[in-house]
Amino acid sequence: MTTLRFRPWPLAADRTPTSYGDLINLYVEGACRHLGLSTADMVPQVRALTSVLGDWAAAPLSNFENYTSWVANNGAPLEFSFAHSASGVAGVRVLLEALREPVTPRSRQREGHAFTLRLAEEFGVHLGRYREIEDLFRCEDEPRGPFSSMHAAELSPKGEPPLFKLYLNPGVTGASPAAVTAEVLRRLGLAEQWEAVVNHFRGGDLDAPEHEVALVGLDLSESPDARVKVYLRHTGVDAEGIDRAGAVAADHREGVFTEVIGAIAGDVPVQRWKKAPMTCLAFQPGRSVPASVTLYCPLEPNIVNDEVSAERVSLIMDMAGADPALYRATVAAICGPEPRGLRRLSWVAYKNPAAPVCTVYAGLDSPGGEA
Repeated sequence: MTTLRFRPWPLAADRTPTSYGDLINLYVEGACRHLGLSTADMVPQVRALTSVLGDWAAAPLSNFENYTSWVANNGAPLEFSFAHSASGVAGVRVLLEALREPVTPRSRQREGHAFTLRLAEEFGVHLGRYREIEDLFRCEDEPRGPFSSMHAAELSPKGEPPLFKLYLNPGVTGASPAAVTAEVLRRLGLAEQWEAVVNHFRGGDLDAPEHEVALVGLDLSESPDARVKVYLRHTGVDAEGIDRAGAVAADHREGVFTEVIGAIAGDVPVQRWKKAPMTCLAFQPGRSVPASVTLYCPLEPNIVNDEVSAERVSLIMDMAGADPALYRATVAAICGPEPRGLRRLSWVAYKNPAAPVCTVYAGLDSPGGEA
C-alpha cells in the first residue's frame, strides 16, 4: 500500500494541516496569498465546500491508509489545479473523492451519491441531467474499477459561485464503458454528437486501449453552456494520432496537441509513456459535433522530477500566453525552492487554442516520497 510522506506545500507558510478539511481551507487561502487572488471571494467558497464533506473532512491526515483513492497519483483523495491564461489565473480547482470508513467499493459508491445530494441541498446545484442517467452508474453487485464517482469544485477568482462537476466511472457496473457512454449521451439528447465521434474513429472499438472511454463528466449547472464530457485514454498512440483523435471537436486546431505533447515528452515518445495521455470531448446542446477538446498530459510518473516537469510545462504556458511570473509563483507555492526532489506536479492540460488555458495539477506530495 502507498504510504504518504506528508510535507505541506510552501503556500501553507508555517501551518501544518491536520485534517483533510483543514488542508483544503489552508491551501486555498495560501493560493490566494501567493497568486494575488481575492481571499474575500474564494475562502468563503471553499469553507462552504468543506462544511458539507461529511466525516471525511475531519479525518486526520495521519490516517492516510484508510482513505486511499484513485484521485491523486500517490493515492490521496485530493488533487488541486491552477488554470492560467493570458488574463491571469483563470481558476483554482479542488478534485476529491468523498469517502466514508470503512472504505470499500460499495461505501465509495454510496458516499459519492450522498455527497452529490448534499451539494444540491447546500449549494442548489442542478441534478436534472444526473437524475436522467444515475441508474447507469449504480449497481446492486460489487462496483467495479478504481472509483465510482469524483467531484470537483472550480473556484472563481472573480467572486462568481463555484462550478461543481461530477465525474463518473462508466465501467462501474461491468458493462462496456463505450456502450454506457453512448446511452448517457442518447438520454441527454446528444446522440448525434456521439455518433460523430464514433464515425470519426471509423466505428472503432472505444473500449480498446488506443482510444478508450475512461470517464464521463457532468457540469452540475443549469447554464445553457453546461457540458457533458467524455474522457478518452490513448495508450500506445503517437502524438499525431492523439492530435487526430481531437479533430472531431469544433475548436480543434491541427498540430497544436502534437506541439504540446512534444514539449512535454522530451526524448521519450508519448507512445512509450508509463502513463498515457487523455483527451476530453465536451458536448453541449444544439451542436452536431463536440464543442471542444482538451488534452491532458500526465507528468508523473513519466517525468523524473518536478524541476524537469516545471521547465516543460513552462513551454506550454508560453503557448497559452500566460504570465511567466505568475506561473513561477504557482510552482513555488507547490514545490518550493527544491523541485528536483519532488514529484508533486501530476498533470498539465491545454484547451481552447483560440484563447488558450493551461492548467497544472498537483497532488499532496510525491508518490512514494522523494524522486
